[in-house]
Amino acid sequence: MSILIDLSSPLRHGAGAFPNDPKLSIIPHGKVSTHQYNISQVVIGTHQGTHLDAMFHFFDEGRTVDQMPLDWFFGKAHVLRIPKQANQEITADDLKPFEDILRPEAKILVETGWHQHFDQSDYFEDFPSFTQEAARYLTDRKIRLLGMDMPTIGKDWLELHHILLGPDAEIVVVEGLANLDQLPESFLFIGFPLNFAGRDGSPIRAVACYDEK
Repeated sequence: MSILIDLSSPLRHGAGAFPNDPKLSIIPHGKVSTHQYNISQVVIGTHQGTHLDAMFHFFDEGRTVDQMPLDWFFGKAHVLRIPKQANQEITADDLKPFEDILRPEAKILVETGWHQHFDQSDYFEDFPSFTQEAARYLTDRKIRLLGMDMPTIGKDWLELHHILLGPDAEIVVVEGLANLDQLPESFLFIGFPLNFAGRDGSPIRAVACYDEK
């Protein structure tokens, strides 16, 4: 029997977002009593909640969501448990013990424990951060996907995204994951974006699947 774990944060009207991002709006547009069916209007940023970044997010010549191969969003993955508190750094030394897992094309999710702060006032402010050295270490290992339970890679967000999304790396960055503490060490990761033509990212319904022992 397969077990499915939802790795996505819930999307609610008025949910938090980074200061310069669009605010999430989910409002009724029609009801059974007025239209004979329920339908909602959604205004959402491409980097709201649990989402992935396309290369175009930081590079005008980078791949857009619809140009990224589907197998980049699907496949065997591993979770790396690296507990961190508010504003602490994830360093290359934190990653090196997992070098046997950090192989070319690997898909990895990093659990710091920060997902437990979702919906709290510090979630978008005091999150742990990858260092630039850690990001370069991951690009040197040529991994394919880096997921995390923080809302973004780190405080040096511009430099970090340039390292990971750049043309020599093209690492899929998945941010805002939830429930990573429920995962076994390895599992099947599923995290497809919406097929936005020519766009920079997308909210995803991230799911982990594994066989019950």
